[in-house]
Amino acid sequence: MTAQVAEKIVLIAPNVGTRMGGEALKAFQYFRWLLDTGHDAVLITHGRNRRELSGRLPPDRILWIDETPVQTALWRSRVLRPLLSVYFHRRAAWLSRQFDPGRTILHYICPISPITLRFPPRGYRVVMGPLNGNIDYPPGFRGRAGRKRRFQQAVYPVTQRVYGTVFGDKRSAETLLVSGGSRTRDALRLAGVAEARMVDVIDAGVPADLAALPPASHTGRNPEFVTLGRFDRYKAYDLTLRAIAASDPDIRITIFGDGPERRDYAALAQALGISERVSFPGWLPHEDLPKLRAYRGFVFPTLAEANGMVMQEAMMLGLPVIAVRWGGPMLLADDSSAIFLEPDGEDAVVAGLAAAMNRLAGDPEHATRVGHAARAHAAASFGWDAVAASWAAHYQRGNGTDGP
Repeated sequence: MTAQVAEKIVLIAPNVGTRMGGEALKAFQYFRWLLDTGHDAVLITHGRNRRELSGRLPPDRILWIDETPVQTALWRSRVLRPLLSVYFHRRAAWLSRQFDPGRTILHYICPISPITLRFPPRGYRVVMGPLNGNIDYPPGFRGRAGRKRRFQQAVYPVTQRVYGTVFGDKRSAETLLVSGGSRTRDALRLAGVAEARMVDVIDAGVPADLAALPPASHTGRNPEFVTLGRFDRYKAYDLTLRAIAASDPDIRITIFGDGPERRDYAALAQALGISERVSFPGWLPHEDLPKLRAYRGFVFPTLAEANGMVMQEAMMLGLPVIAVRWGGPMLLADDSSAIFLEPDGEDAVVAGLAAAMNRLAGDPEHATRVGHAARAHAAASFGWDAVAASWAAHYQRGNGTDGP
């Protein structure tokens, strides 16, 4: 058990749960860990999470920011929708003021963006992160980004300097947990954050129940592959489907998840003539993650991923991961514990995915070597208790101790 702090911890995250992606899952797991380890913790989150969290977290430990006509109007406006985050954090600041600033730490755990404004109230100790944003596509893939994203990347240095000067929310925070390496540190420097306030941490952990399972056993030929995540363009599922079409005819893939691109991917699978080799079963409940051990490998060619919690989970389960050497995934493994493809263009990645799947399907010894190395790396680095404790240890930094 980690050493507790005397202060109340107010954890702030708009999305919390197990069905809304990695950020929401991380916030859920960390808040539950805080309570399990005896911390005096309160969660501030959006009311849309009420149904999922009912019965899973103590209701007297949650403060809700419920839907209002203002939020509804902002959501319906494509121009004003970015103000939803501002509205949420303004409301979170108002709710936070009921707690004694001399005995309270405000921890803004999500979103992970180093640019998003948080608006913490004055007088409180503030921790932000892990921050792991400022991610762009590899140079050869930037044409895949939409106009909005390309514009945001072009203006973000100016935006960050202006935000840092006018608002100073990150500059005034006591501690900023950084999990995105140099790209995230660069973004924080633009906002005027001093190096002494930044500390490097692991972005997320893997729960003990997954870590306790035996790793996947790879024997004989197994042509079944899997991937998991929200159906967004940057996940590059189109490259995965093209790779299935280019691979051995018995290679199949199950794509768990949902999102705005699902219909397009189903249409692409049909156009490629591989509909019978691709399955879209929807979201996989988190408690069913152990079932992934039946697959030969995890296909993860995401092109703008800040971290990759699903990659961490796959590694803990002993699945060989095929990923592009870019962004978060390249920080999670080395060449012995994952199969990395260079981001040398779409055709090269498609060919690399197909070749990697063909070899893994027919070479169980190769799959076992990579899978066991992945499990060893994950067990040494991604255990949730150790990761969470490393974050909480930094609550001590401004309270008479320096922390680790």
